[in-house]
Amino acid sequence: MRRGQAMVETLIAMILIMAIFTGVYEISRKLEARTLLDHAAARAARAKAVGFNDFMCEKSARVAMIPVAGRRLWPEEGGFSEVSRVPIYLSAEDEGLAHGVLEYEYWPSTDIGIRSGSGVSPIVEVDMDLSTEDYEASGHAECESHYPFYMFDGGH
Repeated sequence: MRRGQAMVETLIAMILIMAIFTGVYEISRKLEARTLLDHAAARAARAKAVGFNDFMCEKSARVAMIPVAGRRLWPEEGGFSEVSRVPIYLSAEDEGLAHGVLEYEYWPSTDIGIRSGSGVSPIVEVDMDLSTEDYEASGHAECESHYPFYMFDGGH
């Protein structure tokens, strides 16, 4: 047996194990992003289903995607927490006020599409460009909407 053979075999095995670990880690991060964006789309679809306007639905989706929204841009790091700012963000009446309360790295590159599906069911698509992560993630949700049946008289 040659000297150092065990060390070379161990090195090769460690490289393979680390490559597998890194691959599994990246796949799990992508699955996490997709799952959270599906959740964000479901929150927006539910908000639309109960009669909220599109801006409120978008804010609901953004709050639901905070775990994958990147680093917080505003307020800058400090003693502020999302827990205290989320209700203020959700009550903001326009984009300017909302932007001044809470802002994350990937929110500007997120496309939240809200449209009506068959009948009165809203369909929400959420696409997030995770450019620093080198991939895009998307979520989709559809929710049956009943609010038009009890919110409007319908001419009866």
